[in-house]
Amino acid sequence: MTVDTQSEVDEVAERMELVPLELAGLDEADLLAMFPTPVQAAGALVWARATNANAPRALNEYRKKLRKAQRDKKIAVGRAVKELRAELPRATLTELRELAYGADDRVIAALDAEDDAWLAYEYAKDYAAAIKEDIEILRSINANFRGEHR
Repeated sequence: MTVDTQSEVDEVAERMELVPLELAGLDEADLLAMFPTPVQAAGALVWARATNANAPRALNEYRKKLRKAQRDKKIAVGRAVKELRAELPRATLTELRELAYGADDRVIAALDAEDDAWLAYEYAKDYAAAIKEDIEILRSINANFRGEHR
């Protein structure tokens, strides 16, 4: 299967909204609309902290799914090697494994499931790290708001 990455990049680029960099050309109302209110910043911090509190449980679920996918792959490879051993008794274990990875539909499906589980786990880890960074930024913003509104 071939994928036209350039057209996918173009589609994503068309959907993105860009923030104007010409800040000098904006009036004060436009500039203020770009920044959160103190209530919005506090609400975002509460949401980010709640999401961060759920991160260990969510990461554990993704880790369990990855381990299950890895176990299922090992079982599929083992079954395929056992069946191939009956057909090719003189083949080495390495050769049988390579044949299993390349020809057995169950092994291929297990590999795909493992890849999907791994990608989901990595995405969850990246998301958890991003939430932690967001919390630090939001804490700073909220600290600045408290100083301005005393």
